[in-house]
Amino acid sequence: MARLFGALMDWLMRPRIRRVRRWSFVITIPVALLVGHVFGFQQGTLVVAVRAAFWGGLVVAAWRLGGARGEALRDLLMHPRGRAFARAELDTLTALPRLLAARVVRRGHAGTTYARGTFGLALGLAFTPVVLAEGAVFHLLLGDSWVAWVLIALHAYALIWLWGLALGPRAFPHRIGTRSVFLRNGPMYRVRVAPPTIASATARTERVGDGKAIAERDGVVLLSARGRVDVWLEFTEPVQVQRPLHEPLATRRLAIASDEPDQLVTLLAAAVGRPARDDRTAHAGLGLLSAFDVAGLVRDAAQPA
Repeated sequence: MARLFGALMDWLMRPRIRRVRRWSFVITIPVALLVGHVFGFQQGTLVVAVRAAFWGGLVVAAWRLGGARGEALRDLLMHPRGRAFARAELDTLTALPRLLAARVVRRGHAGTTYARGTFGLALGLAFTPVVLAEGAVFHLLLGDSWVAWVLIALHAYALIWLWGLALGPRAFPHRIGTRSVFLRNGPMYRVRVAPPTIASATARTERVGDGKAIAERDGVVLLSARGRVDVWLEFTEPVQVQRPLHEPLATRRLAIASDEPDQLVTLLAAAVGRPARDDRTAHAGLGLLSAFDVAGLVRDAAQPA
């Protein structure tokens, strides 16, 4: 079974198959509509239900495998650009609940934050009255029509999105775990790193002249906050910098922001020194570990990242 699974993964990772697998998710709805038209609504619904169960299995398997093989399985769920956009949008819209949860549940470790000196709170307070006033004007002009309520919903969405983006650096600090290290720059940019791949981490603050949240310079990807980066990392293998609407950036050198860079370097060194988790059973099948993986996914989604 493990050999068959490995052969299937190798087939999915072929360059030609890679182009096809990224768009395989669009087959589900047309097939369901066709089955529903030919055999009736219940059979069409059954196809969607089977596909949903298949999605759940793929999520667990991708979580277990990680790396390029996990990415291949995630491609079966949605195109990478669609996943990146959906993840950034979800992170932006859930920034406020995550920030509240972080305040109630736990406090971040020293070095993992990078929001000191940012102007997110000021920008949110400045633009909120504008959004509210515009929504009120449209509602008064259009009365109690459905168009007015649609515009109110859009303004509410814009307000949530505005505050999510403004407070994103506070809601999404870096997270140093035993299995993965998540390096963030607000809700838009994220890097997942396996601790053993970190070759070095150095605290050195430099200004980023253009002020962009993400930039590339001399082969180094810069994730800046407040127009500067504070910690420089090198990896033994390329890592993927996720960004919305674009393909991930692959790099062996990364610079990130931190309010306390020396403490972050210490945390990263400690993570590298921890014993790696043995994942040899991942290729043998999911078995009873699937339940624990699902619990881990729920935990990871619920806690601040």
